[in-house]
Amino acid sequence: MSQKHTATSDGVYEKLKEQILHLELPPGAAISEIETAEKYNISRTPVRDAFKRLEREGLLEIRPHIGTFISLIDLNAVSDILYIREVLEYSVLSDLSQIYDKSQDLRIQLILQQQKELLESDMPIDELSRAFINSDNEFHTALFDAAGKRNVIKFLYSYNSQYERFRTFINFNGKEDLQKLYECHLKIWDSIVSKDLAALKDCINHHLYDGINASSDIISKTPEYFTKIHS
Repeated sequence: MSQKHTATSDGVYEKLKEQILHLELPPGAAISEIETAEKYNISRTPVRDAFKRLEREGLLEIRPHIGTFISLIDLNAVSDILYIREVLEYSVLSDLSQIYDKSQDLRIQLILQQQKELLESDMPIDELSRAFINSDNEFHTALFDAAGKRNVIKFLYSYNSQYERFRTFINFNGKEDLQKLYECHLKIWDSIVSKDLAALKDCINHHLYDGINASSDIISKTPEYFTKIHS
């Protein structure tokens, strides 16, 4: 995105949010109104407005008389969104399995083919992870669309920022984890088509929790990125 297109409060907000979610601006990093305004050649007012929006979403922490920082990843919030997603996704996708028809197949197959091609590419792992997560979001959005529940997935994504950063972080670990996500997508779609609700529930559970359950070693290497877990 060029400076020309980001020289508004909305444009700055969208660009900064993308950089934060994709960890291009890492947790705990300082960020300056003055430097951001200079970068986009605009006044500080739209930058300040963008910062306030990001603060309300929990992505920035503004410390008076000290500075503004990218917020740490809140693992408690990640756990909460995983719980919500598990319940809602199973409910919506089990409904989809009952109304599935072949006309819905093409869109899903195109997304799955895109993911397969991404995994076969030679992209650097950080770029691959970001591209794959975008495709992952497209896959889940397409499923909710097919079930007539677009507003439900929009609701989920409105609370998804901490989880989005977390899975970007853990998927920087290697292509193997992305391959597992792709295979889960194949199984989820197969379970929907075959109306196998037991398999669907198991697939959703693995899809959501395998990454976080295996992430303790990765988190321990950069604990400064995360808030402390509370009971």
